[in-house]
Amino acid sequence: MASEPAAAEQEPAPESSDISEEEVSALLEKGAADGVRPYDFASQRINRTQMPMLQIIGKSFAERAKVALSGLLSRDATVEFTSVDSAKAADLQAGLPTPGAVAVVRLKPLPGLAFVMVEPKLLLALLDGFFGGTGRAATEPQAAVAPAALRFLSLMLRTLGPELTAAWAPVTPIELEPVKQEVNPRLLQLGGPNDSLTVMRFTVEFAAHSGPIDLLIPDAVLAPIREALATDGAKAPARKQDPWGPALGVGLQDAELELRAVLAQAKISLGELVRLTPGDIIPIEPPQDVVLLAGDVALHRGRFGVSQGHNALKIIPGGPA
Repeated sequence: MASEPAAAEQEPAPESSDISEEEVSALLEKGAADGVRPYDFASQRINRTQMPMLQIIGKSFAERAKVALSGLLSRDATVEFTSVDSAKAADLQAGLPTPGAVAVVRLKPLPGLAFVMVEPKLLLALLDGFFGGTGRAATEPQAAVAPAALRFLSLMLRTLGPELTAAWAPVTPIELEPVKQEVNPRLLQLGGPNDSLTVMRFTVEFAAHSGPIDLLIPDAVLAPIREALATDGAKAPARKQDPWGPALGVGLQDAELELRAVLAQAKISLGELVRLTPGDIIPIEPPQDVVLLAGDVALHRGRFGVSQGHNALKIIPGGPA
């Protein structure tokens, strides 16, 4: 009895897809609808990795502010640069202490406004030290917006303004100009909810108290100096491009220039010009010398003549006219 032929080996069935046909169709439809979206390059945000110079500015200002603030208080105060952060205006405004004095300033000539926020307890501790106290902050929150505290905040800005100018000097000349003080931070116009601000954070230690001083700068204010802030403060060494020299020299030697020479010129009034008719003659006097031009650049002086049946210009010494 003949044996039956062995059944052909079957290929393994492909594994089933994790995504159903309905899900694929839905993804394709969504991709077709949202496949192309406009992107506004002007809306790129500035962050600390793009602006390494802010780190240098912050450290320089902290060193200078330490000396200036210690002189103002007649006692040692420590100022340390903490960080550079980027935050949305809505998040920043929600985190500002209330009540609290915030100084609105200009960084002239940069456009727009910036903001200086001093922690209320730190402001009161510095105020107490300024008047000879131990640096103990008042416990009453409203003391941070009292007239004495506001006047001391103005005095601090006048003291630290020149130090800020010196710290920014490697990037751009600025001048700190106080505009006003706002005792209710909720009323500040930091920008739209999604607008970003760069926050330069400093920590001040005085007596037994420490607290932050923050410089809030909208990205729109820093936009004109974005490229300067993107450098690291060091000039890159010029690299000698040896292979390019001979190639450029040969290319320049073979470059073609269109030369021209003005043989004669005449000046007439507009009235004489409109009265001209065919056959009229404009008198000219041929000049002794003619200027040879490449575009509008004078190259040589020469004399017009004929050489081997061609109009020609004989170059004469004396350089261009």
